Amino acid sequence: MTTVRQGSNIVDSYETKFGIRTLKFDPNHGFFINGEHVKLNGVCDHHDLGALGSAVNERALQRQLQMLMEMGCNAIRTSHNPPAPELMEFADQMGFLVMDEAFDCWAIQKRPADYHLLFPDWHEQDMRALVRRDKNHPSVIMWSIGNEIPEQGKGAAGAAIAKELSDFVHDEDATRPTISAMDSAKAGSPFPW
Repeated sequence: MTTVRQGSNIVDSYETKFGIRTLKFDPNHGFFINGEHVKLNGVCDHHDLGALGSAVNERALQRQLQMLMEMGCNAIRTSHNPPAPELMEFADQMGFLVMDEAFDCWAIQKRPADYHLLFPDWHEQDMRALVRRDKNHPSVIMWSIGNEIPEQGKGAAGAAIAKELSDFVHDEDATRPTISAMDSAKAGSPFPW
């Protein structure tokens, strides 16, 4: 509980739920949570609810997650943008593991009115805001700085942006790794991670 007082009067208070667990990513033995080996059986979950659209319908979202759980899913990549807070609450409650994803576009345009127009001025604020908002969720096991990003195949310039975004994340949360899907990177890419 966070409480703000003015003298002896409480002027504001806020309760923050959080979870404590250990995460280990081992290149030879896989992923471990609290020392237990866990195989990730995941999906890429786009923000919309199919025919229901993008406005959050909590029951429909909960039902979707229940169906995924019944299929054996235990992990979600929130493709390609910050997830609804309701998804994060359900993920915590239901025991899903989450790769929390920020972007599907950096500075190079994919569509005429996409995020490339905002990236130069807003990428740091938006990346930090996502991590600050979601870092207390025990369901989050890693941060995704992007997927389907054209810069990923553009050599050192793309690697520099990826490093910058990763540094922002680790300034806010040094406990979890960052990841970026590289659907356009070629062998010998300069990405060091």
